[in-house]
Amino acid sequence: MTDPRRPSLPQPSGFSAAPLGGIVGWIVAWMGWMLVALVGLVFIASVLIWLVVLIAFSLIRGWITGRPSTVALLWRHYRDLMRGRWPQTPGKKRSTTPRADAVQATTADDSVQDVNWRDVSDKENS
Repeated sequence: MTDPRRPSLPQPSGFSAAPLGGIVGWIVAWMGWMLVALVGLVFIASVLIWLVVLIAFSLIRGWITGRPSTVALLWRHYRDLMRGRWPQTPGKKRSTTPRADAVQATTADDSVQDVNWRDVSDKENS
């Protein structure tokens, strides 16, 4: 219950009704958004600086050890993917499965294929 001896607080619209209050509010809001943008720019700059430092560290470590750096390996893998061929392991035979867009996979075969159940003997399995 409200105590009738104590008046309620005045309405908060007293400051914003003045022309200067609206301008000050707009300036404070604009400065708040600029602060958020500045924090975002500082964050992006720090991430980019760390990225450059880590790339340099990887290249220098690869140069000292004589092994290809992680950055160089990732770049080679990306370049191979963009050229349209997957990295090939030496000594392994390439798959004979045609690609989905190959002519063999897209041409319609009009012949009937036998898909009945067959009993397979142990001699044929081994």
